[in-house]
Amino acid sequence: MTTALRNTGIEPVGEMPWGTHFCHFYETRDDLLETLLPFFKAGLEAGEFCAWVVSEPLTEEEVWQTLDRAVPGLDRYVSDQSIEVLKARDVYLAGGEIDLHRITSNWSAKLERALSRGYQGIRVSGNTAWLEQKHWRDFMEYEAELHRGIGDQPMVVLCTYPLTTSGATEFLDVAGTHQFAVAKRRGRWQVVETPQLTQAKAEIARLNRDLEQRVLERTTELEAAIGDQKRASEALQEAQKALAHVTRLTTISELTASLAHEVNQPLAAIVANATASLSWLDHTPPALDEAVESMQLVIRDAQRAGDVIAHARALVKKSDGEKSLVDVDQMIREVLSLVQPEVQKHAVVVEEALAEGLPPVLGDRIRLQQLVLNLIMNGIDAMAGVTARPRRLIISCERGQGEDGPGVLVGVQDAGVGAAAHDLEKLFDPFFTTKRDGLGMGLSIGRSIAQAHGGRLWARRNADHGLTFHLLLPEKSNPRV
Repeated sequence: MTTALRNTGIEPVGEMPWGTHFCHFYETRDDLLETLLPFFKAGLEAGEFCAWVVSEPLTEEEVWQTLDRAVPGLDRYVSDQSIEVLKARDVYLAGGEIDLHRITSNWSAKLERALSRGYQGIRVSGNTAWLEQKHWRDFMEYEAELHRGIGDQPMVVLCTYPLTTSGATEFLDVAGTHQFAVAKRRGRWQVVETPQLTQAKAEIARLNRDLEQRVLERTTELEAAIGDQKRASEALQEAQKALAHVTRLTTISELTASLAHEVNQPLAAIVANATASLSWLDHTPPALDEAVESMQLVIRDAQRAGDVIAHARALVKKSDGEKSLVDVDQMIREVLSLVQPEVQKHAVVVEEALAEGLPPVLGDRIRLQQLVLNLIMNGIDAMAGVTARPRRLIISCERGQGEDGPGVLVGVQDAGVGAAAHDLEKLFDPFFTTKRDGLGMGLSIGRSIAQAHGGRLWARRNADHGLTFHLLLPEKSNPRV
């Protein structure tokens, strides 16, 4: 799949990569047209196949008329069959019900035909003004399924929702199944991002500025004194710590859409159960048992949302370098719970082989979490293009034996594209990367973290497919730590 950014034609959004799935809340018919006309004009001009799914307040005839006025040379695109206008009920309600497998299969078939005809990819927008409350749950399941499957496809999908029928619950549902939302109200644009994404972007920008200034200052100092090895070593360590923090935040920013989905689900449940509790209390006499049960569910879901946020904040927090006793099994389970949405999105099957009763290691918990998180995310990325075999990720933890004594051995085995034997060591070189948007620092920093804990990090080719990364950490009693 090409990595080029695609022009959305929408002013506050700008360019986005393939695999973007976002939503638009509109107030009026004009708001809807002012968003979708430039969206499809940009797609046609970029050599994409376009599909506009319409419902009230627009008709097929109105759409063709407005396209003719907005897109120069529309006749050529129509004769080439580069664009089609479809009725929403024909697309989503064929047979009178929402069948997510039928709908997603139809989009996959359209994408396959478009690629075979030489198009760069497909651009889709569907309006949901037709959607009735009885179909809401089924349609949200379809949106979630589309959201999970679009990430590695040459597709850009914009779903439009009328503000007049979107309450708090509906907004949470929609936000949880899209990467972000835009709205145009009274002629003004608004972009709705998750708090985690906003915070991560701001932190990354600030750290990048600080890092550039720090590198400049240290370079000047080193030019004036390369004879001062102690200062040079301290400057290098400081820069490495800052870069490790930037890398960790970059990983978190990649997960923000999934984290938002994980948080939005319990938030939506909280709203529903709190509403139910109020309803029980309104009964005459009040149904106290049912109200209490609903509030207990509210507490459960609030704790679930809090756990997700706590795990994310722990990774975003800058490490102070202090070491403590770390239960490696528990740490791995925390990281796996954080990446669960990415696992589902990429249809990865995770197998855990975590031994019980392992001794703790003495280490910096945040930095060790970063290392394991990077290894798991690398494994998921390595299998993104795999279709001929299961995408299987095996996470193991057991007793190990190093050159200097016993330890805890962690393994992350994928079924991806693998690497040549002579390239295994290059994987740990700074700025060496096989990812299209990678920094090339994750594994290099990971090896530094392992070494700082008296351990080792290395890779081996699997007998069939993919790689296995091994992390050996000395036990707490090991004098080398």
